[in-house]
Amino acid sequence: MANTRITAAELPTDLAGTDLLIDVRAPKGRAENGEIAGAIILPKPLVSQIFSGAFSSVPKDARIVVFCGSVNGSGPVVETLTGLGFTNVADVDGGFAALKERGIA
Repeated sequence: MANTRITAAELPTDLAGTDLLIDVRAPKGRAENGEIAGAIILPKPLVSQIFSGAFSSVPKDARIVVFCGSVNGSGPVVETLTGLGFTNVADVDGGFAALKERGIA
């Protein structure tokens, strides 16, 4: 998978093959709509810092799927990760709502 937008239907419901599932929604969005078990919650402004520090051992070709409440939230995170050298990053079209509809949430 290249840096791209995917649909929730393209993800297996058990997320097989996904190394990191990253939730960049605001706390209010998670409180109101719920969370996905196993998703890593990262504040958007800290993504670069975290992947350059605590997550620096994540392989550059790891499959990373990012979601938010909208593409405006996850799209810039995908760009940040790509800028850090990650090559297998995607965001989910429709974000959390699409994942929930798919039965992943």
